[in-house]
Amino acid sequence: MGNPSRRLQKVMRASALILLTFLVSCSSSAQAVKEATLPSGKKIKILGFGQMHFTNGSAPGLMVKYRTDLKVTDLVALKQEVDEIWPIFKVNVEQAGLTVGIVSANEIPQGNSFISTNAAYTFVFRKQPDGSWKPEDPPAK
Repeated sequence: MGNPSRRLQKVMRASALILLTFLVSCSSSAQAVKEATLPSGKKIKILGFGQMHFTNGSAPGLMVKYRTDLKVTDLVALKQEVDEIWPIFKVNVEQAGLTVGIVSANEIPQGNSFISTNAAYTFVFRKQPDGSWKPEDPPAK
């Protein structure tokens, strides 16, 4: 029938794996969030930022992910919000010596602590040869 000690070890390992998976899923929903105040006085929550590398060989970029109270389908309002964020974030991109800046607007997640979804919309800015920055056109649908 098998060694009871080995069966106990297998059950303990499986239990530990389930517990670890549960703890990781709980902790990932409670991300460290930093609040930032825009020039207009509006507060946004910074979810994170970091350098992005692309598989297609494009130049790396610096990305900031933030939480928006807007729906990402409201592109007019969202663009106004990003237009306020970009000049501040552009300083970080330039200090990093990069030529691509990415601003990712993320809606408030819907769901519970086990399963949640959220929508996001990403704006990409690319430095031009003359030193100015230009937003890239969104991909065609």
